[in-house]
Amino acid sequence: MATDFNSVTLIGRLTADPVSKYLPSGSAVAEFSIANNYYVSSKNATEVNYFDVVAFGKMAETVSKYLTKGKQVAVMGTLRQERWQDKDTNTARSKVRIIMQSMQMLGTSANAASGMDTAYSLSASSGNVDLGSFEDDDEVPF
Repeated sequence: MATDFNSVTLIGRLTADPVSKYLPSGSAVAEFSIANNYYVSSKNATEVNYFDVVAFGKMAETVSKYLTKGKQVAVMGTLRQERWQDKDTNTARSKVRIIMQSMQMLGTSANAASGMDTAYSLSASSGNVDLGSFEDDDEVPF
């Protein structure tokens, strides 16, 4: 029997500040949307897709603390379709969201006088933030 694969990686900018809340268990939840630009050659234009993202636990706390509207972020996770019945129209509705498993905050640090880009990454499995510097030296290590 074949195994299905559900994985998504996107880079985009937050369309608004994250919305944070806590579950009855005390676990944090952060929800936000990112705008992802893509080029359509037949139209010779750039268009935008919008994706809703949900983070849980320590990752949600980090999202709430460090991400703001306009911040560029790389999001890795899985897609989850939510289905419900609209109470007003009695029609079936659905929505696909990204359940974030890891992220990398992209952009220039406020303290980076040298112009060096700084990247921060967080993984759901480790729960730790990697505050290392990122230098793009255009060299492939193999």
